[in-house]
Amino acid sequence: MRDDALRANRRTAYFAFAWVMAFLAWHAVWYVTGLGFPSASDQHGAERAAVQVFSLIVVLMVIVGALLPLALAQPWGRRIPRWMLLSAAWTGAVLLAARGVSGVGDDLVRVTGILPKGFTGLTTAQTLGTSHPSFWCLFASGATDVLFTVGGLAFVLAARAYRRVTLASHGREATER
Repeated sequence: MRDDALRANRRTAYFAFAWVMAFLAWHAVWYVTGLGFPSASDQHGAERAAVQVFSLIVVLMVIVGALLPLALAQPWGRRIPRWMLLSAAWTGAVLLAARGVSGVGDDLVRVTGILPKGFTGLTTAQTLGTSHPSFWCLFASGATDVLFTVGGLAFVLAARAYRRVTLASHGREATER
């Protein structure tokens, strides 16, 4: 059982890490193909400061998100308190899944015409910057939502496997089932 739990922990942690790398690569594709990113230079005053703070938070989240799966699988991660790793993994899972599932749902109700302004109350022109988006723009937007959803799943699996293997190492697995 212990070896199976260790293998599952490594597999799911590296799956989460691979997702982070795919997520970063997807952002490179967005940049290369000319799709927009929020830019502080497009804003003024408090809006500019908000975009700068938001961008900094996103960069920190990406750094933590890239290191976290490795910490779940690598021996050096044992130096970090278990509760911190689990809290970070579950927080990442919830944030990614919430962003992904809400985006997919918003896209579906807008595209099907059930709610022409989606759950957000925004038109396609407001969300994508044009009322006649290209196929690439629509695909990239939808793929990004799905990518976030998969990221949420990857971190759920990694958090569960890490929890299981760390419970097993403390001899508490039977009481937590």
